[in-house]
Amino acid sequence: MAIPVLGVVHVNVNCSDLARSLRFYRDLVGLEPLTHTNPLPQEGAGFGLPGQVQWDAHLLHDARGPLGPAVDLLEWKRPLPVSKPASEPNQLGMFRLCLSVPDVDAVYAKLVAAGVPCLSAPVLAPIDPAAGLSVRFFLARDPDGTALEFLQPNHVAQQAGQGPARSEPKASEGERARLLHVNVNCSDLARSADWYRRVLGLATLGRSAPGPVDGAGFGWNGPCEWQAEFLAVQGAADPFVIDLLEWKTPRPTGAPALAANQLGLFRLAFMVEDAKACHAELLRHGVTTSPPVWLEMGPEVPIAGLWAVFFRDPDGTCLELIQRPELRPGA
Repeated sequence: MAIPVLGVVHVNVNCSDLARSLRFYRDLVGLEPLTHTNPLPQEGAGFGLPGQVQWDAHLLHDARGPLGPAVDLLEWKRPLPVSKPASEPNQLGMFRLCLSVPDVDAVYAKLVAAGVPCLSAPVLAPIDPAAGLSVRFFLARDPDGTALEFLQPNHVAQQAGQGPARSEPKASEGERARLLHVNVNCSDLARSADWYRRVLGLATLGRSAPGPVDGAGFGWNGPCEWQAEFLAVQGAADPFVIDLLEWKTPRPTGAPALAANQLGLFRLAFMVEDAKACHAELLRHGVTTSPPVWLEMGPEVPIAGLWAVFFRDPDGTCLELIQRPELRPGA
């Protein structure tokens, strides 16, 4: 039986300076910090870290608020952050966090004016040529070098004499960036997609295999090629998507982040009702996992704490199950 996943809780982004990164994600990207977790030191075994650990973090949301997906922007205090974010778009594991925006050119101009490194100006990329679906996108780097993708959907109408390509109408200026998907690079798409469907019960929303395309948007000279499957929690009305992608040209490289305190994208967290039951189900699937661990969230969060389980996908990307927490009495 698949894990009964309720939804995506957050994507963890480790940073070296929380105040600096908070200004970037709040003031430039447009996400809103709604929860501050700043607990006392606690046992780090669940994270795979020895001894006592401590962090300071903000959960940042788009317009959907606390019931929607979040960015878990986290600075490790003990142990300190190590290494650096994934540098290459074809590195295995989580490489980029994607946000949809109403006007990708305006966002690009804003980030460039603020001195944010961008791999290219916005470019048009096909997603599903047969359906006439493409996106205009660009990649930027946060203060530590974590890759962010900003995109605007672009539905092409060039079939059967329908005329030239046209973009979707731009949203109003008041609309904010919206957390859309996280890219998870894998070495074998068929194997990984089957694993996410079979173990986590995710549903396939669509696929992308457009053939060779210009790699400029990814910072590459020459063509690139991928095959991808878009997965989400079954029945979600407004899903946050896992963009599970196997690079064909160039081939995948490197490995997912190993240490929980490594800078950049590290883990993707899902909500469940019963962490202990889900842990037992992971074991039945043959998945190597931590036992359920109790995590304190600090005095500013109105819950006593939460149960969490940490495990890895077939390539070693870190995933997390979080049991739905209960409010502290009187909170």
